[in-house]
Amino acid sequence: MVWFDFGDYDWLTLTRGLDRSFFQMCDNVPSLPACNLFFRQMLVHPKGLSAPATDILKFPANTSSTFAETLSSYGVGVGSSCYIPRMAAVGGQSGSLGNVANIALCGLSVLIALALAVMAGRRAAAVARVEMRIFFLMYALVQGAQLVDTGAFLRAGGTALTWVSAIHLGLVVGLFWCLLWIAFLSLQVVEDGTIPSILPMLAMAVVLVVGSSYIFLDIGFTITNYFQSSPAASLHSDWLFILTIIWPAAAAFLYFAVQLGVVVRVLKESKPLVLFSITAFLFILSQAAYFGISHKICTGTSHKVDGSFIATLLETAAVGALFAAWRSITEDSWDDYTVSSALNY
Repeated sequence: MVWFDFGDYDWLTLTRGLDRSFFQMCDNVPSLPACNLFFRQMLVHPKGLSAPATDILKFPANTSSTFAETLSSYGVGVGSSCYIPRMAAVGGQSGSLGNVANIALCGLSVLIALALAVMAGRRAAAVARVEMRIFFLMYALVQGAQLVDTGAFLRAGGTALTWVSAIHLGLVVGLFWCLLWIAFLSLQVVEDGTIPSILPMLAMAVVLVVGSSYIFLDIGFTITNYFQSSPAASLHSDWLFILTIIWPAAAAFLYFAVQLGVVVRVLKESKPLVLFSITAFLFILSQAAYFGISHKICTGTSHKVDGSFIATLLETAAVGALFAAWRSITEDSWDDYTVSSALNY
């Protein structure tokens, strides 16, 4: 999951701002799923250039005898200065295990998310019990897709990888909608667990996942010319920037703002405040790990692993902290609710 600018961005002085260009990030940050979409576009349909755009991809000429070999062993990125080669077991570079660390962490994250969904379902009297289960199941789907499109299984530029990457990013868009809806429920405007709550949540999630996935597929496959990068070398996309950077960041900010407001002004409890703060800190730290140290880890380990596994670990820890925070402000069962209500009365 990506929350920051992928473009020409000065990380220290912040003087150049956000330009919705993905060139620098796809070059310098390993294992970004969005780069799979641009790789396909540059390989097959670069705007104004002959395909494949080998200069942008930093590949040998397509007439060269090494072109096919380079393509079959390439990892995630576009002209990347460091990437994990495709797994040898599926036709990639000899001796490569793919992005093995992140594969393991993504697999573990799927299991953790499913376990959290089960535990949330057992809290009979908890507010937003059903909605939290949906959120955890969505997170499991996101991690499953991430395992595939950043694991260096599928051939770069291939149809399968483009599809999985587009769906993965679409699921991320839907995931943050679910998170935002859960924050809305804490305001008690709509009763949780009812049709007026579940139906809008699911309907909007489907619309966002399907709609954004189509946009991402169009970026990769160039179904229309509307979403093509222009110029090709900039890897520019306003839509991808808004849906994968601005939207998740805004949704997360609103979620934490609402929840912290409820905890401070209504519940007036310190434990949930600490847990929600830890959750926010872990989310931010995961993104910092992805963008701040991923390339250094990749070069330092001779292209064996990158920072994606640390980001996945921190993201899943944040989801676990989110469950703990939610649990701290809800009741386990109707018996607990009745006893606590009686005591308060």
